[in-house]
Amino acid sequence: MTMTNRCARATGLVLTCLLAALVSSCSNAPEEAFTTVTLNGEVKMSAGPMVPGTLYFRLYNLESLSGELQHPLNEIEDFQSDSPVFTHTFEYPLHMGEGLAIHAWLDVDGDGIFCTPSKRLDPSTLEYTESTPEGEINMTITLTDNCRAANFFYPPMQ
Repeated sequence: MTMTNRCARATGLVLTCLLAALVSSCSNAPEEAFTTVTLNGEVKMSAGPMVPGTLYFRLYNLESLSGELQHPLNEIEDFQSDSPVFTHTFEYPLHMGEGLAIHAWLDVDGDGIFCTPSKRLDPSTLEYTESTPEGEINMTITLTDNCRAANFFYPPMQ
């Protein structure tokens, strides 16, 4: 092996070690921590009786991370129910943020799709709590607006 090849290998090894050290020192990722939460709820319509259809839910951390990286609505998971009275157990990621937000929508046309350009009938809402959930929580969810995604409701306009 020539002297140039040895220097190149040594330089590459040093750069690799420096890069690894830099990445590990910059990585302040929080240790993963979860708590089991059971969400009990009932969905209602803002006006009139509840119409039949599948209810779809998406759970979020209300606020995720901190400092310059803080942002609203970090998705946790989805679930669905054929009944307006529901129970769902999930693992809440304590290391990802605070609060719990639930975006819910009712599939009134039965197509399994949350609104399309030609069908804008699916009522929706976002309910949330700023406190971090623990154990069992109860929530009443009232569908208020057709075809509104979670970010329409939160963060609230100032």
